[in-house]
Amino acid sequence: MSSVAADDLKRSSQHLRGTIGDELAEETNAFGAEALQLLKFHGVYQQDDRDRRRELTQAKQELAYSCMVRASVPGGVLTAAQWAGIDDLADEFADGALRLTTRQGVQYHFVHKGELRALIAGLNRRLVSTYAACGDVVRNVMATTAPYLERDHERVRSLARALDTRFAPQSNAYWELWVDGERAVSATPAPVTEGGDDVEPLYGTTYLPRKFKIGIALPGDNSVDIFSHDVGIVPLGEGAVILAGGGLGRSHNDPTTFPRLADPVAWVPDDRVADVVEAIITVHRDFGNRDDRKHARLKYVIEDRGVEWLRSEIEQRAGIELDAVPELPSWGSPRDHLGWHAQTPGSDGAEQWFLGVAVPTGRLADAEGIRRRTAVRSILDTYADEIRLTPHQDLLLCGISTADKDAVEAILAEHNVPMASQLKLTVLSSMACPALPTCGQALGEAERVLPELTDLLDELLEQRNLAEVRIETRMTGCPNGCARPYVAELGVVGRTKTSYDLWLGGDPVGTRLATQAIEAVPFRKLGDALGPILDRFAADRSADEAFGDWVDRVGVDTAIADAPTFRVPGKKD
Repeated sequence: MSSVAADDLKRSSQHLRGTIGDELAEETNAFGAEALQLLKFHGVYQQDDRDRRRELTQAKQELAYSCMVRASVPGGVLTAAQWAGIDDLADEFADGALRLTTRQGVQYHFVHKGELRALIAGLNRRLVSTYAACGDVVRNVMATTAPYLERDHERVRSLARALDTRFAPQSNAYWELWVDGERAVSATPAPVTEGGDDVEPLYGTTYLPRKFKIGIALPGDNSVDIFSHDVGIVPLGEGAVILAGGGLGRSHNDPTTFPRLADPVAWVPDDRVADVVEAIITVHRDFGNRDDRKHARLKYVIEDRGVEWLRSEIEQRAGIELDAVPELPSWGSPRDHLGWHAQTPGSDGAEQWFLGVAVPTGRLADAEGIRRRTAVRSILDTYADEIRLTPHQDLLLCGISTADKDAVEAILAEHNVPMASQLKLTVLSSMACPALPTCGQALGEAERVLPELTDLLDELLEQRNLAEVRIETRMTGCPNGCARPYVAELGVVGRTKTSYDLWLGGDPVGTRLATQAIEAVPFRKLGDALGPILDRFAADRSADEAFGDWVDRVGVDTAIADAPTFRVPGKKD
């Protein structure tokens, strides 16, 4: 859908209602084209099983339609009771699995159209919302989630919730459609009405040109990839450093689209952070490209107009004189927070721990003899009082007493769930998006073939005596970048159903963009491409030099000099 058509649809939708209500009442398996676009604002994407698409098309049968439903979790924090509700609903309405997202949300897959209302209403009864999990609005606000001892995590958690509440859509449509007008999620403000009609003081009738992402990162912990967001917030002193203009989506066939890191904009006192963020959102609203959705992100506005122009707009819109940007502290590594860690004591002063449990590819299920989903539920039911979702698709089980640590490990062992120390570095340092068979944007596989990729990397590294080297690896089925491959040391990006582009040279802590190195490598030939690159790395690296830092030092051309010829970006085959 073109940008103009999208705005026309939003404008005529009666604040995101459209025909959704009527179509929910119909005994059909799929929504119409216009309802599909509006459903995104409610956290719903209609999909079809692409493993069956050709078979059904050739048989002239209806495609195997279902929906993906995404729940937002501002700051990534849930109580054990909330998780129990989320977990129960996976069996009742989805495929018995939960998908942890790279933006600290939870997704259900294979939800039938006729069960959407019951699922979403069930989530709201647990004070979990799908509103604005997708669509042209401010999405789920991410934040540093690991509650390390003596770290002020409550500061970022509170800010994430406050921003999520402030920038939530005000239309009553969500409550009318899914929970019959009942407002269960107390974090969402009551709608502002005027003469009985919904109004959107921030968004207006056409909402934003495209999605808007916010992340909050405590200094020293860049697990949220803070430079990849439209707005990044780094608490520092009695205020925060504001970054703006990040974004990773691009298109293979449009060289004018590109990933971009956010620029430091200003230091802002705590009591004005939300005002400054709102000013930046309105800049996106007013200046974002509404003619071409491929260019309708804030990053293109700032790339074209510059940071000084943005500072001037913020000062006018927020009524503030912005301070200069101080130097940010260095970022730590690694960023997955797995294993046992001391956390802030409980209200009674007793020692507490959190346990980071790896969830490879973010798919939380009981499968292939590993009952990870049941183990997590058992621990939360008995020993932990809180669960936190990480930006690396893992889980932190929090509030565990010292006396219960052995019992928790016993539950994991009983269900064949490995501790982080039992997993290989390639597994701990990799992520993938869902891709096929559910994502309509996917050009190739990601989640389903990531284990093959990590096995390959294991073999290649061990052959070169590099088994101790951790390479941050991200794999996606298309160039939209949901698993953030462009800030990885090794990005593997789907180009066709069977080939991938290689991006090299991001740094281990996510502060440098990778460079597109080789295009269209067949999946079966990834070892042929990576082997010579790792040969050079093994021979040339300085002591303890990270892979991405080595690529950046020697240059991509040198790093791939011995690799076989596939396609080098900008050069003919």
